[in-house]
Amino acid sequence: MRYLSDMTTFNLAAPSILFHDEKYLIYILGFLNSVVARSILKILNPTINTNINNIINLPLRIENIDNVEKLVFQNISLSKSDWDAFETSWDFQRSPLLSHVTEHNHNWLLSEAFTTWQTETQDRFNQLKSNEEELNRIFINLYGLQDELTPKELTPKEEDKDVSIRLADRERDIKDFLSYFIGCIFGRYSLDTDGLAYAGGNWDADKYVSFKPNENNLLMLTDTQYFDDERDVIVRLREFLTKTFGADTVNDNLNFIAESLDANKYAKGTDSETIIRNYFINDFFKDHDKKYSKRPIYWEFNSGHSKGFKALMYLHRYDTGELAMVRQNMHNLQAGMNSRLSVTQKLLDAETVSKNKTIDRRIIANLKKQIDEIVKYDQILGSLSANPVDLDLDDGVLVNHAKLQNGYKLLSKL
Repeated sequence: MRYLSDMTTFNLAAPSILFHDEKYLIYILGFLNSVVARSILKILNPTINTNINNIINLPLRIENIDNVEKLVFQNISLSKSDWDAFETSWDFQRSPLLSHVTEHNHNWLLSEAFTTWQTETQDRFNQLKSNEEELNRIFINLYGLQDELTPKELTPKEEDKDVSIRLADRERDIKDFLSYFIGCIFGRYSLDTDGLAYAGGNWDADKYVSFKPNENNLLMLTDTQYFDDERDVIVRLREFLTKTFGADTVNDNLNFIAESLDANKYAKGTDSETIIRNYFINDFFKDHDKKYSKRPIYWEFNSGHSKGFKALMYLHRYDTGELAMVRQNMHNLQAGMNSRLSVTQKLLDAETVSKNKTIDRRIIANLKKQIDEIVKYDQILGSLSANPVDLDLDDGVLVNHAKLQNGYKLLSKL
C-alpha cells in the first residue's frame, strides 16, 4: 500500500482508498502495510489478487495513534527520498553522487562519493526495516495475536527482500550518474539548478553557468576521439568531472567509472576511456530506453551494424534544422575517418612487426566498413533533411519517433 500524492491517478487495476476526513489516513496506511493486515487478507482471500471487498472487511482497531503515525510519516519520507534519487521521479533533483561535492570544495573522488551514497542508502534501508518491524509489533499486540498464528506467519521481523528501499549498486549507480551527465550535456539538467532545467518551452541560458550544454543538439558516440570539442563524449565527460569533482581527480574518477562498468563487455584490459566509449556506443541507449519504458527522451542516430555513425539528440530540443545539422557533422566525422584511414595505411606500409601489422589491418578493415556504412546512411539523412518535419511533444514518443524516420532506419529502434 502506498501513499498517493495529489497529482497521482488510479483505476480499477490499481484501486485507491479516498478519505473525506484524512484524520486516520496515515494510521490506516500503517495498518494495511503491517503483517497483521497481510495475514488477515490471506484468510479472507488466499488467491493472488486482493479485492476491494477484502480491504473493506478488514477489522480496524484504532489505538496508539501517535506512535503509529510518527513511524508511518517517517517511512513515507524515507521511501520518497529513495524514489526521488532516480531521474524517473518527478521530484528528482540531481545525481545523488553529487550531493556532497560542494562540502568538499569540488575536490573529491567519485569513489568516495559512492561510498557516502552507499552508507546513506544502507542507513535508510535499516531505518525503514526497523520502523516496519516496530509497526508490526504494535499491531500484533493491539490485535492480541501474539499466540494466534505460528511465528513464521506472524512475526514482527521483516525480510530484507520485503524492504522497498534500494541499496546502492555500483554499476547501476554509475550508469545513472552517466545518464545525468548526458542530461547536463543537453540542458535537461544543470549543475546550477535542481530538478529539470529544460524540457521544452523557452530556453534560459542563465540556468547554465558551471557546465554549458552543447550548442548543437548532438553528441557523437565514436570509438576513438575525432573531435576536441563538444561533439566528443569523453571530452565532455572530462570537463564534467573537472567541474564536479575537480581537475586533480579526473583520471582517478574515469578509472572508477570504467571499473564500475562490466569490463568484460567493454574491452577489458584497455584504457578507461576506451571502456567508457564502448559503453556509450553499445549500451547507453539500451539502458536509457529500458529506464524510460521504451519512451526515451534521448534518441540515437544509428547508421547500422558497423557503427559508422552513432549520436544522441534530446527530443525536447529538436527543431526542423536538426537533421541537416546532424548530416553536416557526420560529413566532418567521415573526413576524420578518411584521414585516420590514410595515416593507418602509411603506418602499415612502414611497419615491420607482425603483431602491429595485424592491428593496423584490423583498424583499416573496420574503418572501410564504417565509411561505406556512412555513405549509405548519408542518403537517408539527405532525403529526410530535405523534407524536415515538425514534431509535437503532445503526440508522444512513439508517434514522433516514427514520424521523424518516415519509414527509414534512421534511429535505433525502441
